[in-house]
Amino acid sequence: MRIILIAILLSLIGHFILFFGLPLFSFSSAPEIADDLIIRTEIKAEPPKKIQMTQSPKKEAGITNSSTNLSESAEASREQGGNASQPGLAFKLPNPGILYYDAYVDGQKYQTAEIDWIVEGNDYRLYVNIPYAFVGPFVFESRGTVDAYGIAPIIYWSQRGSRTPRYSRFDRDGKGGGQMFFSEKPEFTPAIAPGTQDRFSLIFQLASLLNGNSKMDEAGTIRSIPVVDYNTLEDWQFKSYGEALNEDIPSLGKTVNRHYALMQRENDPWKRQVDIWLAKDLDWLPGRIRSLESNGRVLELVFRQKNPVPAGIRP
Repeated sequence: MRIILIAILLSLIGHFILFFGLPLFSFSSAPEIADDLIIRTEIKAEPPKKIQMTQSPKKEAGITNSSTNLSESAEASREQGGNASQPGLAFKLPNPGILYYDAYVDGQKYQTAEIDWIVEGNDYRLYVNIPYAFVGPFVFESRGTVDAYGIAPIIYWSQRGSRTPRYSRFDRDGKGGGQMFFSEKPEFTPAIAPGTQDRFSLIFQLASLLNGNSKMDEAGTIRSIPVVDYNTLEDWQFKSYGEALNEDIPSLGKTVNRHYALMQRENDPWKRQVDIWLAKDLDWLPGRIRSLESNGRVLELVFRQKNPVPAGIRP
């Protein structure tokens, strides 16, 4: 009887591995990084630049409550980004929407992932839900506002399955800077520079800059962005491959996109290699995101469709 039970158990495990893979383990070696993405000399970071809102995001039906005062709402839109008349980089937030992605692990398709991009007045909410077999979904959320330097997260949290959420809080001052607080490392409270982003808001910061000026970051340009994770604050350097017409985002067919790749320091590599494809047909929202972990595991989101924000959902 025991032998039969063991055989059944092994069969079940085998079928799970066949259909879902091994989400917690990878037998691949650490990935090799392309030579053009390795930083061998010190890159001088440019000082943060202020932004100028070129146009308020369009409001979709159902984002505001019927009781919202229209004049107050219009005033909030005009004030987006602090001072709309200040000189600076052209900047326009992408229109809100619920985006759905095919989620892949090591090339194997899993369930559908979701990114909620919700904007109203001067506030935004970015919610990411990525399914993962056995351990439950990976959930990320970024909430904040728009200041003189663009998207300004106030709270960022992440959760893996049933584990306790991890928080990163931005205590911003009135000049774009401020101080960080981490639930995982309470003794670590570094100062932040204007324009500091979290792991996901940085994508929407790039999209907003491209919406303002689609000729920004031509091929070979390196953009440095201070990025917060759940217990770190580091400058990430992204290399732009410029504008390209291709089918890198299959659901959109042949379309114009921008590919950014995270660069790695030769003597201090990042824990992951990140590649982002921003699609012009989606207001430069992400059409594809790929994360190559240090153990060789590849996590990827590929755009499927975008829906309007349901009624009643607000930042």
